Amino acid sequence: MKPDCARLLKMNFVGCQLELKTPHERERIVEDLRRSATPMLVLNTCQRLETFGFNIPTIDSAELLQTWNAREAFERLARIAAGLESRILGELEVIGQVRTAYKEFRANGGSGLHTLDRIFQDALALARAARRESGIDQNLTSLSGLAARALLDRVPAGAHLAVVGAGSLAASTARYLTKRGNCPLRVASRCPENAVTLAVELGGFGTGLDELAHLFHGVSGVITATAAPHALVFPHHLENAARPLVIVDMGVPADCSPDVAKLPGVTYIGLGEIEAKAQYNSDERRQRAATAARIIHDGAQAWSPRA
Repeated sequence: MKPDCARLLKMNFVGCQLELKTPHERERIVEDLRRSATPMLVLNTCQRLETFGFNIPTIDSAELLQTWNAREAFERLARIAAGLESRILGELEVIGQVRTAYKEFRANGGSGLHTLDRIFQDALALARAARRESGIDQNLTSLSGLAARALLDRVPAGAHLAVVGAGSLAASTARYLTKRGNCPLRVASRCPENAVTLAVELGGFGTGLDELAHLFHGVSGVITATAAPHALVFPHHLENAARPLVIVDMGVPADCSPDVAKLPGVTYIGLGEIEAKAQYNSDERRQRAATAARIIHDGAQAWSPRA
């Protein structure tokens, strides 16, 4: 394609944000957008429904919230992929969501639109460069990730681990432990059924809180994250746990009795320490986000069809 023709097509590149008037029809509407006669990239996540292509879709059951033209649309897509438009700056999940949307665009006929396909590749490449050069996604900011990392950094590889709790925080932590640490995992919860469900998902075993002593037998690391109004873990529960033993207590109030932290061979990490690390990393991530934003803005300026 001649350079002038490609530049003209770039000028027609647009993006928009939609809000559905009938949320229960979201799946059908998204599928209709993906199979539109004019191929477009449809980014459908829990936070947004946005499209990028050479036209703005017209949908009776959706309100057009915002539009972007040419450079603005390109910069918007790159910012999303870099995690700059996410609730948690620099989160990694969103770049996977953009890649998935790009693959769906190609699968639905977009691969034949070479200029549009190239625009999406360039936006993803710019987002990756911004992440790499700024380091925006290097430091963890989630409590679950930080708690899991604090434990994994202090226990031997392949050590047996236990999680007390099966709520959202405990479950996120358990999944991180299994994915990053590849450790045998045990789960206990006030509701044994919830513990078993989570444990089965992660290839471990689950039980109720009345079996804590058995659960902790031979474990090198424990993470607690419950909403219990009182302590659940006492020294006698840990008599047969391994030494050294690392405990990360995420409970509010603390899930472990004060005497647990005084046990010989036990390293106790409370929620306050994890929250302080999260705050420090969040402040640093905001600084790195500013660097990533500059990289993307400059890259979008260079990409602009009017450049």
